[in-house]
Amino acid sequence: MNGFYGSAFGNILGTLYFLLFQCVGFLYIKRIFPKKGLLFHLLTGSVSGSVLLQWIPALFAFFFGFSMTAHIMALLFVVISLVLLYVFYHPATAVSSTAPTKDYRQLLRRNYAFLLLAGGTFVLFCILLSTHTILPKNDGLHVGQCTYGDLQMHLGIITSIANQQTFPPYYSISPWDRLCYPFLCDSISSSIYLFGASLRYAYMLPMYFAFFQVITGFYAIADVLFHDRAKSLAAWVLFFYNGGLGFVYFIDWSREGGYKFSDIFTGYYTTPTNLVDRNIRWVNIIADMLLPQRATLFGYAVLFCAIWLLLRAIRNGEKECFLPAGILAGALPMIHTHSFVAILILSACWMLLCLYRSVPHNTSPVEHPGAVLLGCFVTCMILLEILNESSAAVAPVLLFRFGILVAASLVLYGLSLLYRCFSGKSTNNDTLQKFLTTWGVFFGVLLLLALPQLLEWTFGQTTQSGFLLGHFNWGNQGDTYLWFYLKNWGAILLWFVPAMIHCKKEDFDVMSGAFLLWFVVEIISFTPNTYDNNKLLYITYIFVCCLSADYGIDFLRSLKKASSRYLCMIGMVFLCTFSAVLTLCREVISDYTAYSSAQVEAAAFVEQNTSPTSRFLTNNRHVNEIAALAGRNVLNGAGTFLAMHGLYHTEYHEDFRTIYETPAVSADLIRTYDIDYIEVSSWERASYAVDENYFRSAWPCIFDNGEIQIYQINP
Repeated sequence: MNGFYGSAFGNILGTLYFLLFQCVGFLYIKRIFPKKGLLFHLLTGSVSGSVLLQWIPALFAFFFGFSMTAHIMALLFVVISLVLLYVFYHPATAVSSTAPTKDYRQLLRRNYAFLLLAGGTFVLFCILLSTHTILPKNDGLHVGQCTYGDLQMHLGIITSIANQQTFPPYYSISPWDRLCYPFLCDSISSSIYLFGASLRYAYMLPMYFAFFQVITGFYAIADVLFHDRAKSLAAWVLFFYNGGLGFVYFIDWSREGGYKFSDIFTGYYTTPTNLVDRNIRWVNIIADMLLPQRATLFGYAVLFCAIWLLLRAIRNGEKECFLPAGILAGALPMIHTHSFVAILILSACWMLLCLYRSVPHNTSPVEHPGAVLLGCFVTCMILLEILNESSAAVAPVLLFRFGILVAASLVLYGLSLLYRCFSGKSTNNDTLQKFLTTWGVFFGVLLLLALPQLLEWTFGQTTQSGFLLGHFNWGNQGDTYLWFYLKNWGAILLWFVPAMIHCKKEDFDVMSGAFLLWFVVEIISFTPNTYDNNKLLYITYIFVCCLSADYGIDFLRSLKKASSRYLCMIGMVFLCTFSAVLTLCREVISDYTAYSSAQVEAAAFVEQNTSPTSRFLTNNRHVNEIAALAGRNVLNGAGTFLAMHGLYHTEYHEDFRTIYETPAVSADLIRTYDIDYIEVSSWERASYAVDENYFRSAWPCIFDNGEIQIYQINP
């Protein structure tokens, strides 16, 4: 490795290693599913390649550490297994019935509109990712508005895994705690970084592929639901350019205390999709989710593909898709736990509905089941809102127990359906075999892969304070329930409500899973940060956008006058996307210095001249060059990160203050925390009354660039 600057040769090696796994994933899928089309091979193959690179080196790292040896062994394993697959597995149809060039032409011709729009969006994402990822400038490393926060944590995980090579890894900003955060979204970049790529390049390369997988995966989901290009494209636009009515707050209403339109482009998080003091919380998914939050990006890449495969299995009868869907779902817990929860809830609900429809019922079907579902959900939420605002507010523990009661009821109902299906009284003898070869395969593989991850990492973290608590209405900060969604989701509701009222039976089945997930989001918080529930709600929003687009396009087609169609279409596109466009424009011009030149110089020195596992004492800033750039352990980690993981050790803060302010009497504390180096910079001077005279007299200063001094405590 050549440090966080890397080298051109390291970038090439890292790229080749990454692309080898992409090729292996594609060849795996093409061999196992030769009859599927090109889109299936490309999307599922690319996602599989990323999952292989996340998991196979990690498995070998249990034995060899996160080292070059582990990565060579991982590469040999996937290549040998691919060779064995081609030698010993001979599918009935070894090659596609059409020529590859014809497949490509057909795919391009059929989806040219999507490719143009998605291509433009992909270019925008690449530009934003480049300008927002430690972009070198004269005064240091720069980032954008949305990456000023989370980026630093991800950089620290990437560099610490690659540099320290300890596996399973620990938090570099809390080195006494196991890293239970889903770190595979970062280890994929650690693998590239290990081969000598620059930190910036290693960070960005897999994100390009993951974003492609997400935007293609959504379009594939919409396509399997509609088989209508216009509806699929409309749903895609509604989802990725999501924005409610937040732009209204930036219209000059000549009232004191309002916002000006220019504030969008000059303020820090004063955008039409993220305006906290006006309770605008439904952020644009590109600007505030996929770009800064790597776990969400890589999790959605796998999740969207898994949902697509599951829907193909359910709606198209492609039973062979249950197996790959189960494998991808089972790989999710340590890539993105929220995505795993989402696929678990969706698939459980869809399985129950499949069982329900396989059992004869005496009752007549409801005429408008979608209207009943929507009405019951809204009524339940309003009742909970009334109870929550009353003098005897619903306690979080009661909300959590209510959620558990609902889950237990669904489990019992599912067991009763299973009994009725397999008792032999209501179905034929093929029912059990059909269930085992479809849903049995899916859940069997899912649990086989997921349980070890949950036991090793996830369950241990959920015992920390703040996880799995009752909480009503995830992000609402003072508005009524309906008004909160009206202004955050905006005009899409004009299509969604009638779409639910008139939805077809197969759409009702899909939306039932989405509503169950929405219900869980509204009553249970999975992390100390209740806002994080939006990562689950976006999965519901997939189907909200799809159903709304289905109804909206049918409505536009029903209008006889072309002028009316164009007017309605332009109006809806404007109302649904204007806030998102403004937010993305703000991100394009945003520019912040994350690390000064002095910090970069200090990090380079530390990486080249200290042990990878050495411990540093700094203040608790989140833009910590020692952790993020050098990958070293920092004892006083940022509370903005650790508190969200239930790990913030506030009891240590006074000890760290004592070490900085009265070092003469801190020898025992220094030994207790096993401190190797202490950094003194303007950050520490602002946080503590540093006794620099004692520092200079007691310990050697091994680095001093005028702004930053590093003292060696344990020579």
